[in-house]
Amino acid sequence: MATAVCHRQEVGTWSSIFPSDQMTEQKSAFFVKKLLAVSVSYLTYLRNIFPENAFSNRSLDELELKILQESSDCPGANKVCQWVRSCFEALDKKYLNSLVLGLYMDPSDPNTLLESYSFKFNYEEGMELYHNNEKILTSTTDNTKKSTVTLLRTLLVLTQGLNPLPDGVMMTMKLYFNEESTPSDYHPPGFVESKQDEIMYEDDTVNIKVGEVATKFHTVKMRIRTNRHNFELSPDTKEIVAELSDGSPEEIKDQGTASPGGETGEYEVDCVCGSRVEDGMLIVCTVCDKWSHGLCYRIIENNDVPETHICAKCPGQCTDASLMGADRATIQATALWRRTLYTLTEVKKVKDRELAQRLGIALDVAKKLITRLVSERFLRKPPARSKQGYTVNQAELKNKGIPHYFSLLSSTQEMTQETQGMKIAGEKRKLDTNGEEFELSSSQSWTANKRLRSADIKTPIRLN
Repeated sequence: MATAVCHRQEVGTWSSIFPSDQMTEQKSAFFVKKLLAVSVSYLTYLRNIFPENAFSNRSLDELELKILQESSDCPGANKVCQWVRSCFEALDKKYLNSLVLGLYMDPSDPNTLLESYSFKFNYEEGMELYHNNEKILTSTTDNTKKSTVTLLRTLLVLTQGLNPLPDGVMMTMKLYFNEESTPSDYHPPGFVESKQDEIMYEDDTVNIKVGEVATKFHTVKMRIRTNRHNFELSPDTKEIVAELSDGSPEEIKDQGTASPGGETGEYEVDCVCGSRVEDGMLIVCTVCDKWSHGLCYRIIENNDVPETHICAKCPGQCTDASLMGADRATIQATALWRRTLYTLTEVKKVKDRELAQRLGIALDVAKKLITRLVSERFLRKPPARSKQGYTVNQAELKNKGIPHYFSLLSSTQEMTQETQGMKIAGEKRKLDTNGEEFELSSSQSWTANKRLRSADIKTPIRLN
């Protein structure tokens, strides 16, 4: 009589959690799905979102992990498991561009977040991999293992610098799709078409790089974004994170000013408006090879793009003759005013923090812009104690504002009467090793040529 033998797999081994290798596209896709599930599980544990009994125990390289159990007695944990599983099909089909797990306070406003955890997915067969700005010729399982453990360890350390979540927090999930490959009517089970693509934040935020994991076929990047005053690392903890990420402590935190969603960081934007975010149509200077916002030079349509563009910083005949001879402050304020006006044509309401995030400028500058917008009747003040923001006067803006300030007859001096002296806080964020910034920010749906369609979860969760 034969005896049945069951070999128990060690909980601390790589293969007890992830596939043993990722050298085929199918295995790589399975690994990415497991990494997403493990990362979401671990961060919900570290942020004390669900009780202890909602998790099972695993260990990886002496790192004690907690994995959500769908069969637990916690309905919220079960829902999050279902959310993550619903994303798997979009990953397999290469539809999913980004995923945002968001926490918010106002049940009626799931698009204004208190804190978010973002995952960005890239798909490319035989992609070139980099580490510390040095090219790695081929992906190996060892490299993937090392970067996975580093990401999870960094997540552990970073969450220790976050303040506890307040009572009554809601949780939601938002997905962004690759436009070129995703059917226009597609959304995974449990998700519905978003009514609003852009994400807002309650206060000034920091955008924190957690890590990046790559295989030959996929790359996953993770970020945390939270209130600036909600995050503080001790000096010792900064050193730990720097050691884990092979970066200096100063590089751990990047200011979370706005940059468009989709393929961000493809271009080196250095525009006269003072903002380095990609926003709408970009044109490249033939002298310095830097990219500018078309709107800053009164270029709205593709047909308006000149054969050669010379920016206002370079010698030669500037694309916009009205900027020639003006001082730097006047040019900067003029360009920013143009971007502001045209950006407002796409929305019905706006708040000062939203405007700052979307333009990639400091909050005090956004407030000065709003003061002028109100004085010129392009915005209407909200009622007292209202949280709805300023109402955009579209008729006044489109009939008078755009024709006047984008006219060849308008002067830079006239445009900058009330914006002189503004200090524009353009972002200076480090590009990753692929020359790409990652941040799915509030300006996501404001770009004319980099817009991503999104889907929201049907039933958000209220956390105890």
